[in-house]
Amino acid sequence: MDLNILNLASALARHASARQQVISENVANADTPGYRARDIRAFGELVDTGPAFEAKRTRPGHVAFGSTINGFEPELSAGFGAETPNGNSVSLEDQMMRGAEVQQAHGLAIGAYSKSLAILRSVVATR
Repeated sequence: MDLNILNLASALARHASARQQVISENVANADTPGYRARDIRAFGELVDTGPAFEAKRTRPGHVAFGSTINGFEPELSAGFGAETPNGNSVSLEDQMMRGAEVQQAHGLAIGAYSKSLAILRSVVATR
């Protein structure tokens, strides 16, 4: 069995987690003047390129650099007409819709991962 499905499901779960973190930061700053809503590119767009580079720290004195949220880089992203007079671009309705998308993606990732592990267990049990 090709284990790439497990890697793909794991990457989708990490993507959903990172996106949920960005969405929660947007919601937390919904009333902050000048705050700009952010989001992470769709998982499908990132599959070929992989997550953003993040350097590995092998000693405590090393400086971390690269991406900051599970290897995925957030970008500015606001719904059309969401900007308020104080410069804030967070629309709570838009963020709730994005949160629902994240919940579905995470459920898909966990389901694929669980089913793949069940198949592997059944193969091992029959040998």
